[in-house]
Amino acid sequence: MEGKIQTDDEVLKGMLSRRFHYAKAHRSSTYHHTFRTKTRWELVRLSLLIVGIECTYATETAFVAPILLAIGLPHTLMTMMWAMPPIVGVLFVPVVASVSDRLRFAWGRRRPVLLILGIAMLLGMMLLPHGRVIGETIGLRSVAWIATITTIGLTTTDFSAEASNGLCRTYAMEVCTIQDQARVLSTMMLIGGLGGMLGYLFGAIDWSALPIGQYFESNEAAVFTANWIVLLVGLVSTLTSFSEIPLPVQEEDEMLRPVTHWMLQNEVKRMRGDEYETQTNLTESIGFRQFLRNTVQMPASMKILCLTQFLSHMGYLPYCLYFTDFVGAEVFDGDVQAPEHSPAFVRYEEGLRFACWGMALFAGCASLYSLVIEKLIDRVGARPVYVCGLMAHCVGMLAMGFLRNRPVVMLCCSLTGIMYATIYSIPFLLISHYHSKNSFHMEDGKCVESTEPRGFGADVSMMSSVLCLAQLIVSLVMGVLIDAAGTTVVITFVAGGCAFLAAVSAMAVLYMGL
Repeated sequence: MEGKIQTDDEVLKGMLSRRFHYAKAHRSSTYHHTFRTKTRWELVRLSLLIVGIECTYATETAFVAPILLAIGLPHTLMTMMWAMPPIVGVLFVPVVASVSDRLRFAWGRRRPVLLILGIAMLLGMMLLPHGRVIGETIGLRSVAWIATITTIGLTTTDFSAEASNGLCRTYAMEVCTIQDQARVLSTMMLIGGLGGMLGYLFGAIDWSALPIGQYFESNEAAVFTANWIVLLVGLVSTLTSFSEIPLPVQEEDEMLRPVTHWMLQNEVKRMRGDEYETQTNLTESIGFRQFLRNTVQMPASMKILCLTQFLSHMGYLPYCLYFTDFVGAEVFDGDVQAPEHSPAFVRYEEGLRFACWGMALFAGCASLYSLVIEKLIDRVGARPVYVCGLMAHCVGMLAMGFLRNRPVVMLCCSLTGIMYATIYSIPFLLISHYHSKNSFHMEDGKCVESTEPRGFGADVSMMSSVLCLAQLIVSLVMGVLIDAAGTTVVITFVAGGCAFLAAVSAMAVLYMGL
C-alpha cells in the first residue's frame, strides 16, 4: 500500500539489496558478498582460523607448564615465563589493531595483518617443543638458555594468537551483514571449541605407543606437529574465504560501505522525513593519537566491560595455564621432576593425559553451549546469561579445590566451558552493539550518540589487551602463591574468587537492550 511505513527489517533488506546489485554491476564481483547473507558453511570456512588458534591455545596450556618444569624450573620461574607474552601483548596488540584499522592495501585491512601473525604463530609453534634440541644443537645446553629459547617460542605464539583472535572476529563481522554478526560469532565459538577439543585430544594421545610416534623425539613434538598442520589449514581457509572492501574504495563510494546499525537508523529517519546525518568519514580510520586518547578516555560503559573481561580472564587463566599440573600433582599425586619412568613420574604423565581429556570436555561443552547462547540471550537477555556463565565457573573451581577427585574434576571442566563460551561471545556482541548504534551511554532510557570517533577493530582488540594484562598478573603472582602454599590447589580458589568478582561487575555492564 502506498505510503505504508516500512519496518527496520524491510529497510535493511532494501539497503543490502541495492548495494549487492550495485557492487555486482560496478565493481569486481568479489565485493558483493558483503551485502548478502552467508550460508552456514561459508561462516564455518570464514571461522576456521579460530579452530587453529584455539587448538594452539589448547596445546600451549596443556604442555608449556610441564615442558618448563621438566627443564628444571621451579613454579615461581615457570609461571614468570608466562609473563612475557602478555607484556608484549599489552604493548603491541592495540598498536596492531590501530594499524589494521588504517591499512589501505588492496587486499584489505585485516587479512594482511592476519597473514603476518599467522606466519609468526607457525614459527613459534616450531620453537616451543624443541627448545632443548635447538639449544643442544647450537651449543647452549644450560637450563637458562633452553628456557630462553622455549620462552621465545611461547611469546611469539601466544602474542600472535591473541592478536589474531580479535582481528579474526573483526574481519568476520566486517564481511558479514549485521544480521549475520551474531551467527558468525556463535559459529566461531562452536568450531573454536571443537578446535580446542582437538588440541586437548592430541595431548591425551600416547603418541609413543603409535607407529607414527617413532618419527618424533618426544610426545610433545608429535602434539605440536599435529597442531601446526591444523593451524596452517585454518589460516589458509580463512584468508581465502571472502575478500574485504579496501578502505580507499569505501571512502570513495558510500554504496560500498558495509551497512551498520547507524546507517540503518539514518536511512529509516530519512525515509520518514526526520532529521538525519550524513556520514562524511569512516569512524574506523582514526589516527594513532586518537586511538591513544580513546584508550585513556574510554566511555564508562567500555571501562566496565573491560573490567568485567579482565576479572573474567583472571578467573579463567589460572585454570587454563596450570590445570594440567594441578591434576598431575594433586589429583594423581605425581611429580614432573621425578626420575623418568619412576612411579611418581608415570603418575604425573597419567594425570597430564587425564587433564587433557578434562580440557577436551571443557572445549566440547563450550562449543555446545555456544549453540544455545544466542537463543538464551533472545529469551532472557544478555545480563542473566553473562552473570550465570561467570558464576558457573566460580562454583566449579571451588568444588574442584575442595574435593579433588576425578569425577568432580570432569564435571567442573564442563562448567568452565560454559564460562568460556560466555566471555568469548557476549563482550564482543556488546562492542558490536555499541558501535552499530554509535553510542556508549544512555540517558533517560535512550542511546546518546557518540561524538568521538572510535575504531571498531581497536575496541575489539582492547579485549585482547585486557587478557594480556590479566595473564601478566597471573603469571607474576600465581607461582609465588603456589610455592608459598606448597600446593597447586591455590589456583582453584584464586580462579573461583575472581570469577565471582567478574559476575558482580557484569551486573553493572551497559546492555542497551541486548
